[in-house]
Amino acid sequence: MSMPAKDLKKDNPAIVNKTPEELEKLLEQVRQSNFSDEDKKLLIGCVEFSSWMPQKLQEKRITIDNLRRTLFGEGTSKKKKRKKKKNNKGGKGNKGSADDADSSHKADEKNLASPSSSDSAQNKQDGTNIIDLKSYPKKKGHGRLGHQDYTNAYEVWIEVEKYQVGDPCPWSCGGKLYALKTPGIVVHIAGQSFAEVTTYKLERLRCATCQVIIKAQLPTGIGATGKYDATFKAQLSVQKYYVGMPFYRQEDLQQMLDFPLPSSTQFELCEGVANCGYPVLGALEKLAANGKLAHNDDTSAKILSVIKDNDDNPNKKRTGMFTTGILSKLDDGHRIYLFYTGTQHAGENLEDLLQARDPSKEKIIQMCDALSANLPKKLKTIVCNCLSHALRQFRDLVDYYPDSCSHILHELGKVYSHDEETEGMSDNERLVYHRKHSKPIMLSLHQWLKEQLATKQIEPNSPLGKAVKYMLKHWKKLRRFLTTPGAPLDNNVLEQALKIPIRLRKTAMFYKTEHGAAIGSILISLIMTAKHCGENPVEYLAALQENKSAVFSDPAAWVPWCYRETLALLSIAQAA
Repeated sequence: MSMPAKDLKKDNPAIVNKTPEELEKLLEQVRQSNFSDEDKKLLIGCVEFSSWMPQKLQEKRITIDNLRRTLFGEGTSKKKKRKKKKNNKGGKGNKGSADDADSSHKADEKNLASPSSSDSAQNKQDGTNIIDLKSYPKKKGHGRLGHQDYTNAYEVWIEVEKYQVGDPCPWSCGGKLYALKTPGIVVHIAGQSFAEVTTYKLERLRCATCQVIIKAQLPTGIGATGKYDATFKAQLSVQKYYVGMPFYRQEDLQQMLDFPLPSSTQFELCEGVANCGYPVLGALEKLAANGKLAHNDDTSAKILSVIKDNDDNPNKKRTGMFTTGILSKLDDGHRIYLFYTGTQHAGENLEDLLQARDPSKEKIIQMCDALSANLPKKLKTIVCNCLSHALRQFRDLVDYYPDSCSHILHELGKVYSHDEETEGMSDNERLVYHRKHSKPIMLSLHQWLKEQLATKQIEPNSPLGKAVKYMLKHWKKLRRFLTTPGAPLDNNVLEQALKIPIRLRKTAMFYKTEHGAAIGSILISLIMTAKHCGENPVEYLAALQENKSAVFSDPAAWVPWCYRETLALLSIAQAA
């Protein structure tokens, strides 16, 4: 029997907020009631479900929001949009000011482009540009990049035609011309191919009697490194392992530009570059092992040969593949970036690296997140945990727990502000500064977090409660910067560096073999270390190839911050 639609319509149930203690008291009353066991089970299930469902829905929304941020970025909050809109109000006056400035700028350009008739006649007659500074206003704006930013630019000096220093003024004012200290500068950027291909046709002469053949000699330096020169191979390595240009995409691009460059040839060329740099990597590892601070972390990787071996051996205990990044800061301030792609975790790779550490040195400071896979098992380090990891958990929950999360983020923000103020300080000065300014903040926050859990202001099993418990569990390692000189706040600097192998993974997708993964690790390590030492990675990799025998005989002299001095000494020795 069907019922009228109006009888089926139900009002939304009233929402009643209960604390966990009140719900437990209600459940106990149901258990002590005279209801049948079946009815008790039903009522208890309804109460538990009514508290379980909102929590799961909230966790689901948090997960979806995190996924949205991962895929599409943070976006612009409504608060920022309203602030921006408010700043743009008032409009016509502001718009008029902008229009006036733009009109003035256009008028200046018009004046510069349209000199007086006498000036035009003089310029046309002499073929020179004569500017009257009194009548020509200075042009506004010269771009964001100055000529000094192009450090590898070729400089061409152009002299004034028909005039020189000491000549009388062409305006017949009685004065004489003199040279200005700063010349007029125009930057011109021209496009060129990825590679310049030159075909040398060598004349050959044969003796009509003895049949001996005499062939012309190649210019000096041509052919010393084979068909492809050192700079080209260095550029190709940087394109692949820093820019993330896959071999097949590079092949397709160059084929389109009439330059055949097979993907297999590209790998062979990059392999040759890695072979020249491998001894230097060993020298960098020894230096890194004796540094004062080591950051380490993992990201996922794919190696086809390992995947096949996993399929052939389903009972293997270790099936994962990782790219480990290690950043070592030396006592002299230099930074060494090392990357390893294989089946070992970050902690295992760090342990292998620290085998070369001088036993007389103090324990190294290690910055990582709280995963146990990041810790070496047989070696002791001074472990610091990443404060940024803890902070992100509250940032992701701020829309759902605005009061608590805003307070935590505000307090941690003060600590980061103090850390910015320590830039340029020594490790001990930084420690004293943080103890004075950041320690009270951290102590107050620690007490507040414990009180929030103890008084059930924050539900321990809620997403916020889990974030708070994570922070309290690792509190000692999160506040290491208050007890150990040189301890950083977070692992952000290494996470930024790991974006390079992540970028390569997203574009090239995988390595074919573990050997190919090792080639990539060597080149990324050399490129990143050279870059952060202020050296040109292409020039550095080219120098390693051109001086291969010297590199193998003394690798330590060819680390990125020493190689230019080594080149200069080598040139002096050869000249002598």
